[in-house]
Amino acid sequence: MMADFVTPRHSAVMERLRRRIELFRQHHNTCETRYVGATQERLELERPNTINLHQRLMQNKAKRASKHRQPQPSIDQDAQRASGGGAESGGTAAEQSRNTTRAA
Repeated sequence: MMADFVTPRHSAVMERLRRRIELFRQHHNTCETRYVGATQERLELERPNTINLHQRLMQNKAKRASKHRQPQPSIDQDAQRASGGGAESGGTAAEQSRNTTRAA
């Protein structure tokens, strides 16, 4: 019936819980030690990749910056031709006004 089972004593329950907690603590400590060691190794392996990616980023930035600097003189030259040459530039009036606006 209902009273057929025996409830464990409070101290026995607490002792089991203490053992479980201690096992979890030991497991956590061993895993944490492995994790810290693996983290250092992983960082050492990733460092060259990070450096390579950083160098590529800086090169791409330099390329983009040089591309933006180079067309500006040609736009200024086009604008000078458009304003000074009139129909000689071969462009439409809209292109000439755009070039002059860019130069300004």
